[in-house]
Amino acid sequence: MLGDIRFQEIDVYPTGGGSTGAFVADFDGDTDLDYAIANRNGDSVSVYYNDGFGVFENHQDFLTGNNPRYVEGHDFDGDGDVDLCTPDYYGMTTTLLENDGNGNFSISQQFEMFTPAFVWIDDLDLDGNKDLITLEWDDEVEGEPHQSPGKVTPLYSNGDGTFELGASAYIGVQPRGADSGDLNGDGLIDVVVADIYSRTISIVLAKGVRTWQESVQISMFPGTPRYISLGDFDEDGDLDIAALDKLGDIFWILANDGQANFTLVEEVHVNDAPHSMEIIDVEGDGDLDFVVSHVGSIVQLILYNDGLGQIESMQGLIIPGGAAEIKLADFNLDGMFDILTANIDNSHPGSSVLLQQECLTCDGGEPCPPSVNDIVIFTDSFTTIDIQLEGETSSNNQLQYFLTSLPSSGALKDSKGDDIDFVPYYLPTDTLQYIPVNGFVGVVTFDYFANDCLLSNQGLTKLYVDPVYPDECDESLEVFNGVTDIYNVNATASEDLYDLTDCDGTQTTEMYHDIWLHYFACENGTLTIDTCDLLDFDSTIVVYDGTCCYLNQIACHSGIESCGGNSQLTVDGIEAGQFYFIRIGSSTASSTGGGSVIIDGPSVGCVESCFTDLNSDGIVNVEDLLFVLSDWGQDCGPADLNLDEVVDVVDLLAIIGDWGVCNE
Repeated sequence: MLGDIRFQEIDVYPTGGGSTGAFVADFDGDTDLDYAIANRNGDSVSVYYNDGFGVFENHQDFLTGNNPRYVEGHDFDGDGDVDLCTPDYYGMTTTLLENDGNGNFSISQQFEMFTPAFVWIDDLDLDGNKDLITLEWDDEVEGEPHQSPGKVTPLYSNGDGTFELGASAYIGVQPRGADSGDLNGDGLIDVVVADIYSRTISIVLAKGVRTWQESVQISMFPGTPRYISLGDFDEDGDLDIAALDKLGDIFWILANDGQANFTLVEEVHVNDAPHSMEIIDVEGDGDLDFVVSHVGSIVQLILYNDGLGQIESMQGLIIPGGAAEIKLADFNLDGMFDILTANIDNSHPGSSVLLQQECLTCDGGEPCPPSVNDIVIFTDSFTTIDIQLEGETSSNNQLQYFLTSLPSSGALKDSKGDDIDFVPYYLPTDTLQYIPVNGFVGVVTFDYFANDCLLSNQGLTKLYVDPVYPDECDESLEVFNGVTDIYNVNATASEDLYDLTDCDGTQTTEMYHDIWLHYFACENGTLTIDTCDLLDFDSTIVVYDGTCCYLNQIACHSGIESCGGNSQLTVDGIEAGQFYFIRIGSSTASSTGGGSVIIDGPSVGCVESCFTDLNSDGIVNVEDLLFVLSDWGQDCGPADLNLDEVVDVVDLLAIIGDWGVCNE
C-alpha cells in the first residue's frame, strides 16, 4: 500500500442520460480544458465549458446519431479547433461534428457503420493526419452478426475534413474496446481489440501502410475483455497490453516479447464491472499506473505499478453513478491531474469531476498520516453485527477505509450490502456488517487501514462472538412452519420440570443445555417437531401448553435410530388460539452445537403477529390492553412484557406504544 493521492469533494454535472463516453479538450479556444460526454439515451453529446478554475457552470447539448457510445475529438479539418466524432450504436453511423471555433458543434458528416461500438483516433497510415478507427459488426456475414467476427474499420483522414474508407480487418466477436501502436517494432501501427462475446483479445498487425495481416486471437476464457490500453508497463521498450474483464472483475497485464507475442503476467481482482481505464504515472516514480472505472461499483481504483508490470498496491476513490469511461486532465491548471467520469446510471447526474488537491503537511514538510483505532466488540448477537470503523486525520478530508484481511469465519458486507470476499477491499463508507456462522462462538479478527495522502497505522478489529439462544421459557423464540436454525452452545439447563419416563420410545431420562421456542396455533390439528437434521448433538424434545408460569407437559421424545439419535415428535390435539412451548436440549451433558429444526403445524391461516400482540391476531389493540389489565400485579405470564416479574404500567405502555397493525 504505497501510493495515495487526495481529491476535493466531487462535483456532478447532469447530461443527457445513459452517459458512457468522455473526451477532454479546449473546445472554445480559451486555453483551459473543457469536456464532452456521449449520451446513449439522449442521442447527443453534452459539452461543458471550463471557467478556468475547474468549475463547469455552462453547457450545451448537440445532436449526434442514435445511441452514441463514446466521443473522441481532433482537429480533422485543419481549421485550428477540435472537432468531435461518435460511434452511434443503433444509428449505424459514425458521426463527425464540426466545431465553429467557439465550442458549438453541428453534424458535418455521417459514415455508415454496422452497429459501431467504439471509436478512437490515431495516425494509422503515418501520413501526419489523425484517422478515425471504428469497431463494428459485419453486416455481410451469412449467420448472425452478433455471433460472428467483428471488424476494425478505418477512415483515413486527408487533413481537410474528408476521409477515405479503408480496408477492414476481421477480429473477434462483439468488439468493445481497442488501442493502437507499434507492437512488433517494424514502424507500422498495429491494433489490439477486446472482444467481449468471443472472450478473446485480437491482435491485428499491419502488413504495410493501410493493409492488414490476418488477426490472431488470444483466448481469455472464461474472461470477458471489455477495454484495452497499451503502454510499456514493464519498462522493457515495447508495448504491453492492459485489459479489463467486465464480468469476472479482473484487471490483466499481458507482456510483449517485442515481436507481438503476449503472455499473461498479472491478474488482479478489481471491483464490480470494470469498464475503462486511463494510464498515467500517478506518484511520479517513472512507471505507468492505471486508473480504473467500474459501472457496477461506487469505488473506482488506482492500481500502482511496481515498474515490472506487477500491481503492488491500489487506492479507492468514491465516484457514484456507474462510472463508465474515465478521463484524466488538469482542469484547474495547478499541475496535478484531475478526474472526469461519464456515468451511466440515470438516477445520478451524468458526469463527475474530481479535482486533485495537495496534501496537508506537518512539521518537517511531510504529509500528515491519519490514524485508526483498534476496535473490540463483544456481542451475543447471532444475526448481524454492525461495525463502525474509527479514524482521525489532520488534513480535514473524509478518510477512505479499506480492509487488508478477512475474518476466518463468517461473512462481511459493506454498507451497500455487497459481500466482501477479497482484499484489499475499499469501503464506500466507514461502516460494515459481520454475519457470524450460525452457532459460531469465538473470536474473529480482520485488519483495516485508512488513506489520506499517507496510509494510517494498521487497525485491528476483534469481535468476541458469544451468542446466547433463548434458553428460558419466558424468553422463548416464536417459530412458524418451516425451518428454524437453533444452537445450544451457551444454553444452561432450565429449572422447569419435565418427565421423560412418561414418553414412549425415550432413550434417556436427562436433558442438558436446553433452548426454548414457542408456537401459536390458529387452527386445530397436529404439531410436528423434527430435529433429525441436527448434527452436533443428540436431541431431546419436550412440549408444553399453558403459560411459562404454569407449564403443563403434553409430549416428549428423545432419540430414535432412524433419526440419527435425534428426536422427531408429533403432537395430536393441538387447539386453535393456544400457545405451545417447545423445549429442545442435548441428551448428554458434553454435547452442544447447532443445526436446524423443522416445524409443521396448523398455522396456515395465521396473520403476522408481533411481540406486544398478546392474542396473536395481528393487531395491537384494546384486547391486548385488557389482557395486561387482567394479569395486573402478577409476577409471571405473557403480559409481563419486560420480564421484570410484575405486570404493571410499563407493560401497559408497551402495548400503547405498538398500537395498531403489527409491523406497519
